[in-house]
Amino acid sequence: MKMDKCLLTVVVGVLLLGGCSARVVTVSPGPLIRVEGQPVSIRCEVAEYSGPREQDFEWMMTRKAVAPRIKIISTFDAGYSHTSLSDRVASGDISVVRLLDNQVELKIAEVKTTDAGFYWCQTPSTDSVISGNYEAQVQLTVIPNTLQVSPLTPPPVLSEGSDLTLSCNVTRTLTHPTYLSVTWSVKRGATSEDILTFGPQGDVVTGAKYARRYADGGIRLVPGKNGVFELVISRVMSTDEGIYECNGTEWTHEDGGNWIKIVESTKEMGTVAVTPTGQSLSVKASSSSSSSLLLTPGETLTLLCSVAADNLPSVSLEVSWLADGRDLITMERSGVVISNTSSSGGALGNRGEASLERTGGGEYRLGVRGRERGGRGGVHLPNQSLHRERREELWRRREVAHGGGENIQRRDGEGGADQ
Repeated sequence: MKMDKCLLTVVVGVLLLGGCSARVVTVSPGPLIRVEGQPVSIRCEVAEYSGPREQDFEWMMTRKAVAPRIKIISTFDAGYSHTSLSDRVASGDISVVRLLDNQVELKIAEVKTTDAGFYWCQTPSTDSVISGNYEAQVQLTVIPNTLQVSPLTPPPVLSEGSDLTLSCNVTRTLTHPTYLSVTWSVKRGATSEDILTFGPQGDVVTGAKYARRYADGGIRLVPGKNGVFELVISRVMSTDEGIYECNGTEWTHEDGGNWIKIVESTKEMGTVAVTPTGQSLSVKASSSSSSSLLLTPGETLTLLCSVAADNLPSVSLEVSWLADGRDLITMERSGVVISNTSSSGGALGNRGEASLERTGGGEYRLGVRGRERGGRGGVHLPNQSLHRERREELWRRREVAHGGGENIQRRDGEGGADQ
């Protein structure tokens, strides 16, 4: 009796083991949507088989769901292909690539509309017992290439601190569920960097060097209508110079959650140069009096300073007046005025007081009030132009320009002028 029980246990164990070994053939999840003229890859894998580790594969297709199968290519039979496909196989337009012992990929270099249909991957049996499935099928749909990318040419030259708008129109004819993305990039020499990508899921991905500027609002996306997308780069810098490109890509979302790029097109938008603010900066000092100016004790002498630059509203100015080469008074970028006339060591010593105010865009007025006997000297205007640039919250100096000085004579109470 004990021996009978042991034999029964062994037999059951063998049956269970054999039941676990059933061949499984799988292909890429479908249906597959691809664009005419583009490459296609369909993967096939076999598992749970017995026999040699390296398995062979055969590919066939039908153009309709129910139709005779057309032989495409085999991993072991060079003469396997149907005569209608043999030339394409011989030229390499259709090929099969082994990825692993149990995995291959059917590749079509340039798919045609006539390639649409149902594809079958079959594995010849090497199993001692026929069990499981020995083939798998996937449908391939081939759509025409209707992707159009039409960028607008940006201004070839921009002043530093201006805004750059990059407009690109990306469209396609919707015949099947496909999705679009648009990418802006800039090329400098042999290096190209992505700035921003929008889509295909409606998400935004920024290039590594542009993530901070996008987060700070220095780069923003403006989706338009009818396939128009705009990327605005605010307060351009000299480092924004380069050749700008627009890329449009069409995608399909397949079973399994994979996003597959099926066609793309890249168009050059144009070359953009950035003129530094300092090159356009000019400063002019003037007054309503004659060239020989008298500063009388108790009276106020008024001098005017005019600052001009391309895109002046984007420039933050720090303006200083000097007397005899020494700081007289300064208006900082914040508008705070710092005077250096209150002490005997100041630019005017104890001979006068100075005030400074901003009267308009780039316009400043200096008032000097005579207080004591003084000597003859010159008052000169230097201007420090600082362009506001958001990077680690720092201000970077761009250029220093000097305006012509005004020669001032200071007269004492008796009307005599010190020489």
